Amino acid sequence: MIGLIAMVVASAAGCWFYLGEAAFYESVESDVALFISVTPKLAAALLIAGFVQTLVPRALVARWLGDSAGFKGVALATGIGSITPGGPMTSFPLVNALHNAGTGRAALIAYLTSWATLGFQRVLIWELPLLGAEFVLLRQLASLPGPFIAAFISERLPRDPDDGPRA
Repeated sequence: MIGLIAMVVASAAGCWFYLGEAAFYESVESDVALFISVTPKLAAALLIAGFVQTLVPRALVARWLGDSAGFKGVALATGIGSITPGGPMTSFPLVNALHNAGTGRAALIAYLTSWATLGFQRVLIWELPLLGAEFVLLRQLASLPGPFIAAFISERLPRDPDDGPRA
C-alpha cells in the first residue's frame, strides 16, 4: 500500500512540475470522475462474486474445478472463461470467489487466459463486425490452445505453501 501511495504522490508531483497546475487539476478532476464511475460497478461485481461463493457448494467446485479435476476442470474453466461477459471488474472478483471456493490453480489460469483471449462477447461486438468471420475463426483457432498451455505450465511451477483457499 505504501508503494502505491508513493507512486500516486510521485506521479502527481511529476504532473504538477512538468505540465503545470492546470494539467494537475484537470487530471484530478478526471480521476475523481473515473472513481465515481467505477465504484458502483466494482461494488456490484464484488457482491456478485460473494453471492457466487456462497451459493455454489465448495464440494461441487472442488469436484469440477479443483486440482483433482485435471483436464476436465481446465476444459470447463476454459469454456466458462470464454463466455464470461464484462471486463476485469467482473472477472477478477469472480476468480477470487472461485479461488476461495476451491478452484484449482490450473483451472483459474485457464479461466483467466480464456477470458482474455477467447471472449465471446468481444468476438460478437468487435471482431466479427469489424474484422470478418475468417479473421475471427483463425484467431479463435490460434488462441484455443492458450488456456490449456497456460494451465499446463502453471501446474509445473512451484507452489506457494500459503496459496490455499482464503476465508
